[in-house]
Amino acid sequence: MDLEPALHPVDRADSLAGKVYQQLRSALVGGRLVPGQKLVHRLLAAELGVSPTPVREALLRLVSEGALELDARGIAWVPRLEVARYDEIMDLRIELEGRAAARAAMLATPAEIAALAEIQARLLAGRRAMDRHVVLQENERFHFGVIAVARLPVLRRVVESLWVQVGPTINLLFAGPRELSPQGHPHDALLAALGARDAEAARAAVRRDLCEHARVLSPLLARGPRPEPAPSR
Repeated sequence: MDLEPALHPVDRADSLAGKVYQQLRSALVGGRLVPGQKLVHRLLAAELGVSPTPVREALLRLVSEGALELDARGIAWVPRLEVARYDEIMDLRIELEGRAAARAAMLATPAEIAALAEIQARLLAGRRAMDRHVVLQENERFHFGVIAVARLPVLRRVVESLWVQVGPTINLLFAGPRELSPQGHPHDALLAALGARDAEAARAAVRRDLCEHARVLSPLLARGPRPEPAPSR
């Protein structure tokens, strides 16, 4: 009996759609797209130098994953999370990223800890300069750097799916001035825990980091949406 082939030739449009999807997904994870931002596929296509079709396919894929939503006109936009959904995502992040940090504490080499310390130094420099782009970029690198040290690829994929949903919301941390905790930055506590091979201290540092974010963001989300921004790329 003839069986249908398991694989088929990849169409160029499919490949382009995948590349557009990865760029948009990365922008969501890194907080480079903000809640309420509209993603007009023709504008995105012009910016990316592709036809509208692969952009439309990438946007619909992100909608199906819950990372984007569609308005009444069918235009994709970055949703503003409801508090309950945000809290659920953060609970999962605390559990999974805490587990990764605990494992990283047992596996991290001096070179890996030094690399994370360099990332944290750039993050703090960006914070002092009030450079949102640098802070968001280095924060993402730090968190996924810890997961890389833990050597848990399946966990990483699950955490990435959570960051796709919550990444844009991190922008709200910059809605006003925010002082550093009297206890210092949680990332510094995590670095110390990695150096001491203290798994529970590493887990606790992640919990404090994410809980401090939640204490700022949950009240902002509870206030409801601000006026809808104009369509943008």
